[in-house]
Amino acid sequence: RKAMVQLPRARRLLRPLTSRAALLSRISPRLALLLPLLLASKLAVHLAARGKRAGSSTVSSAERQQLIAELRAEVSAPLPHAIGGETLDADTYQRFLQVHGWSLPKAAAMLSKDIEWRKRVRPRALRPRHMPAACSQRGWVVLMRHQGSGNLTEDEPSPPEAAAAHSGRPAYLPTLRIGHYFGRGKGGGGRSLHPPHTKPPLAHWVYTRHGMPVTYVNVRAWHPERFTSRDECTRFCAYHMEHYIRRMPVRRGRRVQRACILISLSGFKASMVPHVCECIQVLRRHYPGRLGVACLYNTPSYWYPFWRIFCGLFDEEIMSKVHFLPASVADVAGAMAWVDKQQLHAFL
Repeated sequence: RKAMVQLPRARRLLRPLTSRAALLSRISPRLALLLPLLLASKLAVHLAARGKRAGSSTVSSAERQQLIAELRAEVSAPLPHAIGGETLDADTYQRFLQVHGWSLPKAAAMLSKDIEWRKRVRPRALRPRHMPAACSQRGWVVLMRHQGSGNLTEDEPSPPEAAAAHSGRPAYLPTLRIGHYFGRGKGGGGRSLHPPHTKPPLAHWVYTRHGMPVTYVNVRAWHPERFTSRDECTRFCAYHMEHYIRRMPVRRGRRVQRACILISLSGFKASMVPHVCECIQVLRRHYPGRLGVACLYNTPSYWYPFWRIFCGLFDEEIMSKVHFLPASVADVAGAMAWVDKQQLHAFL
């Protein structure tokens, strides 16, 4: 009887997506294979979110500490070298519990699968040589602030950013793309740059005022169809997330736990949908609670049907961190200014 009561609700949830199914399948035949999975995911995420909202607010601080201890006892942390060199700490267990409304069985199942994935992928040990096609592109860049002149020649400020510099606003320049080559070595050739182990002189990582590290995604310059395999997209997303974690500073005696991502959607293509879905799954399954804010701007008019698809993959925690910026925001400097005005939580 309960299932019969929920059936009309399910139909209402799926109606917006099914009405666009024919349109999206015409745009890209690949989407026809993804639509059944996405429709089912939207319903599952909604029903799971109802349970999480009901249980998360009733857990006291003492109970949370007890649940973290029980989860650590049930899912023991592997040796660091087995998963690429990282260590599972109390914050890791807390993040997996939080996204499941402090449900111990669900968190244990998710964490166990995550450990198996880390043993296979070893994300902390990933380097640009493991994904050369992805790291050779300018689509995802580590946001840095350029100080001085004459040392950074990789990228020049765009006209809006140059105007911001002359007007007295801070200019946030994407002067470095992860895994690319910068400068010259002793033999005159390129020197492999793997941040944050090496970094150009007179340059600093950019953080929000809350302490969150920032990565800028320029969709127009991102070409995932050129990746050698689907696994390369997975490794590339995990590599960026691990780089986020390395850059997280210590503020007020605690290490920042969340990150900021700025996404310029101009130039989005239907062929990117499977790769975006893969990145969302990596974020959900293996880095829960790591997203502090995701800012989307320069949104094309045809974006919103695709957005309804992606909504079916987001859980409640991620969905609350996604923001569409006003039309007046057109560049990185404007997006950073918007983020710095918001009240965001950089800690768990």
